[in-house]
Amino acid sequence: MEQYQLEARNIVKQFPGTLALDRVSVAFDSGNIHAVVGKNGSGKSTLMKIFSGVYKKTSGDIYLYGKKIENNSAIQAFENGICTVYQELSLVNDLMVGENIFLGRLPLKGKNRIDWPQVHERAGMVLSELGVRIDTRMYVKHLPLGQKQLVEIAKAMSFNPRVLILDEPTSALSDAECEKLFAVVKSLREKGIIILFITHRLQELYRIADYVTVLRDGVLVGTEHISNLELKDIVNMMFGDVEHKTKPASFVQNEKVLEVRNFTSKKFNHISFALNKGEVLGIAGTMGAGRTELLRSIFGIDKSDFGELVIKGQAVKRKDINPYNMKKLGLAYTSENRKEDGLCLNLTVGDNLCMASLHDISPNNKIDRGLERQYIDRQIEGLSIKVPGIDAALYSLSGGNQQKIVIGNWLNTKPDIIFLDEPSRGIDVNSKQQIFNIIWEEAKRGISFVLVSSELEELIEVCDRVIIMRHGEFKCEFNASDLTVEAIYSKCMEEN
Repeated sequence: MEQYQLEARNIVKQFPGTLALDRVSVAFDSGNIHAVVGKNGSGKSTLMKIFSGVYKKTSGDIYLYGKKIENNSAIQAFENGICTVYQELSLVNDLMVGENIFLGRLPLKGKNRIDWPQVHERAGMVLSELGVRIDTRMYVKHLPLGQKQLVEIAKAMSFNPRVLILDEPTSALSDAECEKLFAVVKSLREKGIIILFITHRLQELYRIADYVTVLRDGVLVGTEHISNLELKDIVNMMFGDVEHKTKPASFVQNEKVLEVRNFTSKKFNHISFALNKGEVLGIAGTMGAGRTELLRSIFGIDKSDFGELVIKGQAVKRKDINPYNMKKLGLAYTSENRKEDGLCLNLTVGDNLCMASLHDISPNNKIDRGLERQYIDRQIEGLSIKVPGIDAALYSLSGGNQQKIVIGNWLNTKPDIIFLDEPSRGIDVNSKQQIFNIIWEEAKRGISFVLVSSELEELIEVCDRVIIMRHGEFKCEFNASDLTVEAIYSKCMEEN
């Protein structure tokens, strides 16, 4: 098979006050899957956005199949055969799956009528090639996050791309869904498509990548075949030497702060567990196990059908289980989808750090600016949040700093219990370690955590105890001394 290349030559991208890319020259050939990695701010996303026409390069050249091309817009990039699947989904929630896949290119019957049978037939074929079963007539807003990601990938594949850029495509997928995606990507490799795969989940590089390209601080560090790299080598290329901490001595106290008894809904069945003061309790399971739905129901976002809840020895009546009362009782909840459910991206850093504590800083229904500033400064300093200023728009921050703000917003409510749903999704290794350190420090002060994560290594590093959920039920639990990736994974994947 003849090999083709996507090549960057001496690419420079200058933003006001920031040199994002400094004379980056790198080539990606067909017949291989190229992972592109780097910490937040490394320049990898900037380079991908230049390839996909979102950003215009300051200088340098791009070559595809040996021909110099200009990608001055996303449309021009599409015309050149470059398609990108972004971590932030671009789907329209109020349209059907089929409409989203062919949005802007809907087949017509005659001059002005959409050929709906053709839309759904073609959309179904694209999904079928991905090994995905989703009703093309279903509205996207009714799909879980993982299936939305698969529709986004199907949309890109419908363009028959010559270059496919996947930006964190697995961040919302279960292991089974990841394997489906990996199988599709590997088949595309054999068809001569140039594949660039961006991820923060370094462990999955060994399941999908042929080559790893690393950028750091806008400079190309190097490209190596995956067989020549251990995980520590990749981390060192990304950060230099990084100190990785393991969980310090347990801070668990013999005092129950939360008891969940026989909680039941359509998504989970007869869930019971207790949480002690200072404990970090992990919940593992594949997508669809009911982990997120359980946390949302305990916090009162979604309704449960049956069960009892006791918080710090106080029984909570079922009619009183709602977010307002849960916050008053000392609970905090951070969503798996911070950009839609946890943050207001167009508001300032300061605004986002005080959203959950507005009542506390607003005596007589008027914000006390002095008190507000104390709340803001406390979290910026305490969590080491890197911001250009408290009035900066939140969307300008890295994913790691945005996640710290989600946590800081809830820490300002002075909670006793914090639910963290996928707190490290879409952030780099260094930011993850900082989040872990925050959890440990707060646990040391007596705050209890329930942590849902799809990354098993993360649960092992952070938690005192891990409960396995499967098909909406609790199956077993592991204490810290018994935690291994193999043991947790096998229990998550068992059929019965």
